[in-house]
Amino acid sequence: MEAALSQWLQVALPVLRARRHRGVLVLAGPADWGRALAADVAAWREGDGLWVGDADPAPDMAHCTGAQARQWLGRNLSLIVWDSHAGTHPAGLGAVSGALVGGGLLVWLVPPLAEWAQGSDPDYDRLRQHAPPYRFLSRVARLLGEAAEQPPNALVTPEVTHAVPPESPTVTRQAPEGPTSDQSRAIETILAMGRAATPAPVVLRADRGRGKSAALGMAATRLVREWGLRVCVTAARPSALDSFWAFVAAGCREQVLFRAPDELLRHPPVADVLMVDEAATLPVPMLAAMTAHWPGSVLATTVHGYEGTGRGFDLRFRGVLERDYPAWQRVMLEEPIRWAPDDPLEDLMNRLLCLDADLPATACPDEPVAYRVITQDELLEDDSLLKAVMGLLVSAHYQTSPDDLRQLLDDPETVVVAALQGDTPVGVAWGLHEGGLDADLARSVWLGERRPRGHLVAQSLAFQGGDPAAAQRRYLRVTRIAVHPDCRRRRIGQRLLAAMEEIAVADGVDVLATSFGATPELLAFWQAAGFRFLRLGTKRDAASGTHAVMLGRPLTHDGLELCRSQGERFAAHWPWLLPALSSIEPEVRTAVEAMMPTPPERDSGTLSSVDWREIEAFAKGARELEVSRLPLARLAAQDPSVVDGWTEEERRLWQRSVNEGAGWEALRRERLVVGRRPGLKRLRALARCLVEEWSESGV
Repeated sequence: MEAALSQWLQVALPVLRARRHRGVLVLAGPADWGRALAADVAAWREGDGLWVGDADPAPDMAHCTGAQARQWLGRNLSLIVWDSHAGTHPAGLGAVSGALVGGGLLVWLVPPLAEWAQGSDPDYDRLRQHAPPYRFLSRVARLLGEAAEQPPNALVTPEVTHAVPPESPTVTRQAPEGPTSDQSRAIETILAMGRAATPAPVVLRADRGRGKSAALGMAATRLVREWGLRVCVTAARPSALDSFWAFVAAGCREQVLFRAPDELLRHPPVADVLMVDEAATLPVPMLAAMTAHWPGSVLATTVHGYEGTGRGFDLRFRGVLERDYPAWQRVMLEEPIRWAPDDPLEDLMNRLLCLDADLPATACPDEPVAYRVITQDELLEDDSLLKAVMGLLVSAHYQTSPDDLRQLLDDPETVVVAALQGDTPVGVAWGLHEGGLDADLARSVWLGERRPRGHLVAQSLAFQGGDPAAAQRRYLRVTRIAVHPDCRRRRIGQRLLAAMEEIAVADGVDVLATSFGATPELLAFWQAAGFRFLRLGTKRDAASGTHAVMLGRPLTHDGLELCRSQGERFAAHWPWLLPALSSIEPEVRTAVEAMMPTPPERDSGTLSSVDWREIEAFAKGARELEVSRLPLARLAAQDPSVVDGWTEEERRLWQRSVNEGAGWEALRRERLVVGRRPGLKRLRALARCLVEEWSESGV
């Protein structure tokens, strides 16, 4: 190890521990050089360490990839090595930085800073299209370089070591003993709710490292000890509760149950109080179901950061709370615990990844609004504009993450339109061009053999919609649209879409499209903007807990024909899809059916070309059963004698799965299949048998 770096470590690490700050050591140079040096630095740590990347030169440290880094939420690490030579996973970086405790060190391996944005980054393969120079990496390199040359951080290259040791503090900061005043206030609020005759939910809000999980654990202990209550805790990932369990007294753990969110709702346990950690990572409909069953719920959520955005959670779930539980309470935790106030790494990560992006301050609501395209270069060059745009996007969609920041800056098919009051964005629409696939690739997508990245609408309409030509059409998909809450009800959203349409028409796009979790309010907004119904997902989205709906506004003759045929075909399938949609909310079903076109009349004695196309995609490809029941039933009805020649088990399987719409779990219980994959294999074989018999008959 270089003498200068060794001297810096000797001075800087004790200072970081005394101040309970977290530092950054940037090793900017060739991969092998940086990894060897990082392995030497790892020997200086006190406590657990983690190496994030493909290489693992420090065998006594835990290891994970950037994509797995989120699993380390809630852990306590004294050293993290982040190897950007293996790829810079933005969401993973934002996640794992929160596991580094005060006094810890982030060792960040990067290429030479001046060359980073021009080189290759393996994690960019997750984007559908990319090419250097990369704006996101250019911005990270600039901010990281500025921060690394300021104590307590350091920048080391093969040629130069910029490592100015920080001055020793006059006072050593100790970690809080016992609950902080913020935590005590939160615990007392939870206890009061737990013993209330009519309990109402309590929401704990804080930035990362403020001790939300610890406060939940201490409150659970007191609820059990002092009131004999039964507590159930849930979170999106069990590993997120490590801090919670660390603060539940050993003698109380038998009265504190963990249940995964989906299991919790399927089989509700007997519990007096439900605690939900990182509630913003769960869908609002799921949270609404939880609070309906347990009005005595405590929901902890992060205000800023990758775990889920507290601001978006507030805007979306607050309405449910105020409507159903007027007495709900909110407690803010502001004092950091895992590290000291004014921590340099927290400030750096907030700047790098826009983790603290919030809604911009607005002017007078009546001030005129102008609409224009915001270029990616403008976002790169103007940090305040970028942060304001990200703040709007975060407020509209609680799953917005640092990965979205990178795509916003680097996806070459990005289109951003902003509504501006002066220089302040009060609304933003983000679109992505997709589709336009060649005929061979479109056919592979239709058969389910290929799933090209970044072509959500094109792929869904070709594969699920059963039309290979749909993948050849060109789309501009509005992936996000957000309007500042202070400026709503002024048709800003509709004008943003009108501006998007102008861009789409100029670019020769066939359909202005969108896909989102279906709610009556959102369906009404998009219908008012002239969008037509295309299709609805039969399975609930894991992130939103809703059924994804796809809508389109045709802009060309081909686009008009596509929207017409897709909507009408889905409407024809609708009665056959209802068994798979048995749990859909009645108000959502009503709103969808109101938008759905009327399917055209058909000759019941014939199979249409669309029927044959869907039958072929099921029999020869990977088309799902749920969207194939209609043509399969019509095929079997053409010559019932063929079905009569099957075995009793085959006839029963076809009757239950195709004609009656039984799900895979029901078919398994009835011993007609052993699982989904073998069941599909048998049904595809039966479909091919029917096709062959039809062909041989010469009809």
